[in-house]
Amino acid sequence: MKNIVIGLTGTIASGKNTVAKIFRKKGAFVIDADKVGHRVIMPQAKAWHEIIKAFGSKVLNRGGVVNRRKLAAKVFSTPDALKKLNRITHPEMRKIITSEIKLAKLSKIKYVVVNAALLEEMKLLSSVDRVIAVLSDKKNRIKRMLRTGLSRKEALARIKSQRSDKSYRKTADVVIDNNRTMDDLKKKVIKAISKL
Repeated sequence: MKNIVIGLTGTIASGKNTVAKIFRKKGAFVIDADKVGHRVIMPQAKAWHEIIKAFGSKVLNRGGVVNRRKLAAKVFSTPDALKKLNRITHPEMRKIITSEIKLAKLSKIKYVVVNAALLEEMKLLSSVDRVIAVLSDKKNRIKRMLRTGLSRKEALARIKSQRSDKSYRKTADVVIDNNRTMDDLKKKVIKAISKL
């Protein structure tokens, strides 16, 4: 059986993780770029040293773990700082993700899903067979981020740091608009799977 590698992307707080969970329930193997991102900045990792060099030890908690909230406050307030962080972490993340794709391809799993908001920015488009973009209205996305404890200002900074919906639509084979109910989203995901 040939696997299909799906790049699951889209704007922040659009519902990608929920879509990834639906895929997982359908038997897909899901590679979560956020979790990979946490791995590459673990103490003493290559990216960890580079982050300290670029942003200073003030972004660390006691014990040397990167305080992601402090780091986010720095990088989402300045586009250049975000670019710098991406230059540090993306190559390391890409190595892990491409190696996990290769391993998953050896299995009999039909769908391998790479859940990554920055799929294109990480230069992973060539590693996937199909791209699904999950998009949602700005109002809904802000509401979801506020529920996670972010302030409105922080939520807006994160939205501003990303590409436009139009740009996501351009690279996607399938677009899922997530502005309604969970049932509606499930139906759309099942429809998307049938299109693949």
